[in-house]
This record gives sequence, C-alpha cells and structure tokens, in this order.
Amino acid sequence: MRLTLAMLLVLGLSACSEEEDLRRYVAEVRSRPAAAPEPMPEVNEYVPEAYVPVSERSPFVAPRPESAASRGQAPRDCEQPDMQREKQPLESHSLNNLAMRGSLQNAGEMRALVVLRNGETHLVAPGDRLGLNHGEVTAISAERITLKEYVSDGRGCWTQRETTLALAGEPQ
Repeated sequence: MRLTLAMLLVLGLSACSEEEDLRRYVAEVRSRPAAAPEPMPEVNEYVPEAYVPVSERSPFVAPRPESAASRGQAPRDCEQPDMQREKQPLESHSLNNLAMRGSLQNAGEMRALVVLRNGETHLVAPGDRLGLNHGEVTAISAERITLKEYVSDGRGCWTQRETTLALAGEPQ
C-alpha cells in the first residue's frame, strides 16, 4: 500500500513539473515579437487584346484538324497505306507499349515474342502488323524486330520510315 501511495506521489509531482515547463514555454513564445507578413507580390496590369474575327478562327466553332480541313481527296501519286484491310490485334497498341521478349527459329523461319504491358504475349512473323502507324514487320533477328511504318504528312500523303523494336533490356 505504501509503495502504491509513493508511486502516486511521484507521478503527481512529475506531472506538475511537466505542466510548469509547458507554461514557461507558452509564455516565452507569446513574448516573442510577431513576424511581419511578407508583402503582396506585384500584379501585372491586364491588357486586353482585340479579337479580329477575319484572321482568327471563331471561338464558337469546334476546331478542325488541319489535315482533315484541307484534305478532300488524297493525291494519287503519293504513297498510301492500305486503309481497307482488316486491322490486326497489335495495331491498336503504341510501340511504346510493346516489348520484344525473345525470338524463335523453326525451319529457317524467324518469329518474335512480343509482350504487351498487361503481360499478354503474341507471336509475330514477317508481314504481321503492329503499332499505331500502320507498321509492317519486315525483318526479325535475335536482337530486334524491324518495321516499315507509314507516317502522315497532314496533306493526304504518307512517308515511310523504318523503326526497330529492340529486345527488352537493349538500347534501340
């Protein structure tokens, strides 16, 4: 019983000393001078610009892409991808979302394993299509897949470019 009473006495005294420290700290903080607030930043004067409806498009009409507005009929003397053919599954994915994971060779025919970001794996052969730019696989090696892509110039013609999809972990 005496031990319990002694413990309560010690706890009571220690609580008083902590409260006194807290009161002293609060008094010290209140006695400090208050810092002046930072001045407001200067605001530049607003200068309205006149709208000239002849030289600029109307803000009340939805914008049209330049290629769609000026296209009409595509020129017949420039290169065009086959827009009528049926799209293959990998043509709905950007090349940034595809990764080459390996290659297989059977009876002299080279194929590649291409993995989507979601982990889905596809077997690709020369002539298959992938990527958003009408890419066609032209060659497969142990290190990379070579593609022929068509890129629109915005005026109805298309330019061919060669792109590679390197084995994952190797620079392109």
